[in-house]
Amino acid sequence: MIIGFDAKRYFNNRTGLGNYSRSVVEALLKNHPENQYTLFAPGQKGTVLPSGITIAETLRKGSIWRVFGMKKDLVRAGIQVYHGLTNEIPLGLNGSGVKTVVTIHDLIFKRFPGYYNFVDRWIYHLKTGYALRNADIVVAASETTANDIRLFYKKEQAKIKVVYQPVDAVWYEKPAASPVKSSYILYVSSFTQRKNHGSLIEAFVKIQKQTDLHLVLAGTKGETLEKCRSFVEAEKLTDRVHFFADCDFVTLHALVYGASLMVNCSFFEGFGIPLAEAAVCGRPMAVSDIAVFREIAGKAARYFNPNNSDEIASVMLESLAPEYQAEMEKGRGELLSKIDATAVAEQLNQIYRSLL
Repeated sequence: MIIGFDAKRYFNNRTGLGNYSRSVVEALLKNHPENQYTLFAPGQKGTVLPSGITIAETLRKGSIWRVFGMKKDLVRAGIQVYHGLTNEIPLGLNGSGVKTVVTIHDLIFKRFPGYYNFVDRWIYHLKTGYALRNADIVVAASETTANDIRLFYKKEQAKIKVVYQPVDAVWYEKPAASPVKSSYILYVSSFTQRKNHGSLIEAFVKIQKQTDLHLVLAGTKGETLEKCRSFVEAEKLTDRVHFFADCDFVTLHALVYGASLMVNCSFFEGFGIPLAEAAVCGRPMAVSDIAVFREIAGKAARYFNPNNSDEIASVMLESLAPEYQAEMEKGRGELLSKIDATAVAEQLNQIYRSLL
């Protein structure tokens, strides 16, 4: 098969959707090298990629190349199946002979509209709605996301296939030593309102005298970063709480591998890749009691109400106990099987073949 991918995030994002794009393409290449894989993105000519992946320059440039004019690009390249990896597909592919798949990661703009301005919500709604109506197959990042699609867009279930996200192969390798020398609890997340850092810091304040552990917050800079720093300074905890904003992958890998406990107190997610990465690194987890985390982590984590800092504090302390860590370790295998790259590649390959 000749498979094409929207590669904007593949080349330009180092987290989130970029990680998804790279891990999916690399898993497919490794497990199904019989296919031809073509990445579509402007300005990438000459980029060195693994053998078996080619780059096709798009005719259109600028910020709207993924929406308009892609039909000619795909037909010219002989693409049989085009996979929009990040919630959208180009306009006008009907009648082109190109089959389409789209991955929908989440509908947070529907669940929590207050996190977005009106224009962004409107654009996301238009792109998502068009993709759901016109794609031949919709890949949902989780059952939680699939249920949201059915709720907000009333899509027929037969069109939706749930395929989890694989973890990049480098996570299975032992990293360099952690830059934090003390034992620590780690939260990997962008600094935004939905990620709920404030409740976590409040919880840490409550247990600071009951543990020698430090707290490490690592993730992309966002609107709550400075507020978090100020909170930590006000509590006189700058020697116990460490910030790694916009850190590189090598540092992030080392931080996860070296953590005594991974925590995630987000209010809502479409998947939860930090949980998957923590499982690969063998880390115990204390996380928000939300549907997608229950779905992904199962018995490999312990759960708390993200709105209750007392409960967050209590569950974090409990999760450090050997008996609970042994229990979580037993559940880790099931989580790892869900994100196995070979299994994910096989599911996607079957989806592509079903369209031809």
